[in-house]
Amino acid sequence: MPWYIALTGSIIIIILGIYKKLNIGLTMLIGAVSLGLLSSLTAEDFFRVFINGLWNDITIMLVISILLLGVLGHILKETGTLEEIINNLHSLVADIRVIAVAMPALIGMLTVPGGAVLSAPLCVEAGTQLKMPAERQAVINIWFRHVFYFILPIFPSLILASQLSEINIGRYVLHNLPLTTVGVVFGFFFLFRNYSTGTRGLSISWEKTWQLIRSIMPLLFVMVLVVFFNIYFPLALTAGIILALANYLPSQKRFNVFLSRVKTMIIPGIKIPVAFVIIGIMVYKEMLESTAVIIDLTNLVLDKGVPVIILLTFIPFLVGMLTGDNSASVAILFPMFMPLIPTGAAAYAAYLAYLYASSTSGHIVSPAHPCFSLTKEYCKGDIKKIVLLTLPLLAVVMLTGFLITLLFGFH
Repeated sequence: MPWYIALTGSIIIIILGIYKKLNIGLTMLIGAVSLGLLSSLTAEDFFRVFINGLWNDITIMLVISILLLGVLGHILKETGTLEEIINNLHSLVADIRVIAVAMPALIGMLTVPGGAVLSAPLCVEAGTQLKMPAERQAVINIWFRHVFYFILPIFPSLILASQLSEINIGRYVLHNLPLTTVGVVFGFFFLFRNYSTGTRGLSISWEKTWQLIRSIMPLLFVMVLVVFFNIYFPLALTAGIILALANYLPSQKRFNVFLSRVKTMIIPGIKIPVAFVIIGIMVYKEMLESTAVIIDLTNLVLDKGVPVIILLTFIPFLVGMLTGDNSASVAILFPMFMPLIPTGAAAYAAYLAYLYASSTSGHIVSPAHPCFSLTKEYCKGDIKKIVLLTLPLLAVVMLTGFLITLLFGFH
């Protein structure tokens, strides 16, 4: 069967599975099976590819990392650390607008699927005080939760992109840092223009600052280990989990409470369905690489002479928006585009960072994205108005990434 039918058929199956609310891992496995069957692989090759995708160093590392991320997020919630983060920030900052920005960002660091609903109430409260329409409240929650995902080293999709491309995650962070910076600054002035409580300022003291640092220390510790010391990610997460378990222990019977937390908080935090998502993604990725569809697609694009940077602007955005799942779109896109990207360490990393950013941008505004849908429902906003209000933010971020990538491409 022609390669384009096999590829298109598998992508359609994945998108349908996502819209039917099937587990992403199961959907990706079905997509992988359909791709192998439509590509007319022999039974022996099919099972070999399937096992290779299921059991390899990258898959094992990612599965362990996702499981540990779930444990870390659960511990932060159960120990009251998340509530401490909110309270400590509120004690430092008087401006409700800054708090409305910071809450989605901080809660987003937990990388819990659909976690935007945790910060939605605060954004609604802030928006109500500022007399904002529901759509603007929704966009504040969606945007400031996800604008940091361009650079957040504990975000599963960025981990996956780093592993697939074999480029240190710190390179992605550095390349996309301007995108997040521009997104935060422009987003704040764009979304809060003409809205102010008149209450501003900071209440800075060493005690309050230390309390905030202490509350976010487990997350900061993981990110420092990964970005600056290139520590194996599961090991960095394990260190963060230990720190989270030890945080906010009572003054008495500390060791007993620590052991109690170990017994009661680790197992409930293990999310097997989320780990299954990684398995499905990696099997699909292996199937893509083992069939001829990537080579055929590459040759077609090269023959058409379309500039790679134009392709990276539109196709990943579309795939991210259609799937609503950034990990799935990364798994689909990276094997497709890596052969097309210019060689050379600096340019190669810049183009891949832009590919990831483009996919993430489409994911942010996707109605199939759980955070988008949950926020829309909570805020009771009109979906068309929410999308239209989000598009200028994405346009500014994408333009920033486009220009940076051009600079590296011409260098």
